[in-house]
Amino acid sequence: MIVLGSGYIGLPTAVLFADAGFPVMAADIKPDVVEALNDGVSLIIYE
Repeated sequence: MIVLGSGYIGLPTAVLFADAGFPVMAADIKPDVVEALNDGVSLIIYE
């Protein structure tokens, strides 16, 4: 499964499908988001 967008909707959706055992790839057009996720940093902040 490919999830387009790694924001508040896309990233949790990708994680849920991955936890369910599906192979998942998340894609985003923002290089800073991609770099942060590759470094293991989530840009989603819960307040």
